[in-house]
Amino acid sequence: MQRPRIPIWVALRWPRRKPLERAARFDGMFPIEMTEPDDLREYAQELRELRGPGGEDGRPFDIVVEIRPGQDPAPWAAAGATWVLDAFGSQPREAEVRAAIDAGPH
Repeated sequence: MQRPRIPIWVALRWPRRKPLERAARFDGMFPIEMTEPDDLREYAQELRELRGPGGEDGRPFDIVVEIRPGQDPAPWAAAGATWVLDAFGSQPREAEVRAAIDAGPH
């Protein structure tokens, strides 16, 4: 068994706030339908307030966002994202996925 347990990322649907309280008690958040880095910055600030000084028990906290392949991840990282993933939709095209793989990590 992994110790500490595997990280738990809580999904949130922008702009709802109640799930932030739940996410603050775990290891990360994964906002859904977020399109602007400024919105992420707002969520990240609220999250810091909920977790308090030093965070929840000093554990690291991940903020995960999805962007379109080829989109610049820098504004998202500046807004607080610790992970930026390429989003391909529910039916990704093979060529699009291969192009993202060939481009390598952001």
